[in-house]
This record gives sequence, C-alpha cells and structure tokens, in this order.
Amino acid sequence: MTGERLDGPEREDGPTEFVEDDSGELVERLSGGTATLLLIWLIGIGALSTLLATWLFVWAVLGWRLGVDVLFGGFGIYTSVAGATGPCVLWLAGRAQGHSLAWFLLTSAKIALVMLGMVLLTMLLLVLVMAGALPGPGALLVGALTVVPVLVLSVIWAVATWAADRWIARARVTP
Repeated sequence: MTGERLDGPEREDGPTEFVEDDSGELVERLSGGTATLLLIWLIGIGALSTLLATWLFVWAVLGWRLGVDVLFGGFGIYTSVAGATGPCVLWLAGRAQGHSLAWFLLTSAKIALVMLGMVLLTMLLLVLVMAGALPGPGALLVGALTVVPVLVLSVIWAVATWAADRWIARARVTP
C-alpha cells in the first residue's frame, strides 16, 4: 500500500491526507486539491504584487506608465515568475512548523532582500560587461529606493503565506 491514500468511512476530507512512505510509516501531506489551491494562491500573490510594485516603481522613478503589452509580454512574464518565487520559497521555509506571523515577516524580508541583491548584482554585472563602466551615482539611489517596495512586498507575501499556513494547520486531519 506504499504511496496510496488511506481512505475509509472514518476519514474526513481535509487539506491534508495520510499516506505510507517507503518504510511503511504514516506521513501527513497536503491533499492534491489543497496543494493546487496553495500553489495558485502563492504564485498569484507573488506574481500580481510584484507586477503592481514594478509598475508603480517604474512610474514613480522614471515617469513611464508600463502598458499592457509590457506587463503581459516578456518583461511581465519574467517579473511575475521572479515575484512568484518569494512566497513559494517562504512557504517551503516555514510550512507546518507553527511559526508566528513575526517569523514569517522576518523571513520574508530576508528572502526579498536576497532576491533584490541578486537582481542588483545582475544589473551591475550587465552594465560592467555591456558598457565597460560602473553605473552612475543615480543607480545607487535607485537601488536604495528599491528596498522600500521590496520590503512592502515582503509583508504582503508574509501575510498571505502565514494565512495559508494557519488555515491548513487549523484544518489538518488527525490519524
């Protein structure tokens, strides 16, 4: 019966289910429907919040309003995928361990700042390779200003992930 769901009249539908692992021990895992819903929730929150933040940031810093063609083109796709990474990594770091909202907020901020650091380092390397020079002083200011929206995004990610974690924890089944 390895890897099969344990169904029966006593089993209630819930966000989790018990299955036997390779050694025959019962382990709890997310049910298929819950996992799908969670993935849609985390990707949706991450992608949409990052697209909105990017749109607002470009508008505030450069004065450009990104159009639908940009937001749903290559730029928007890559921005969405990058943004969806944050809540998904946060979920993997804290799932089902009973962490507090404060833990999710702090961990989310750390993840978001690491992601920002990777983007800024990539931009620095691109400018060095493509232009053969260091970015101007304005780039340092823009990089510093980027910390604020990134931390706001991290709060959105933390609250959304914590809420999903709490919902699953409250609705778990018992063996």
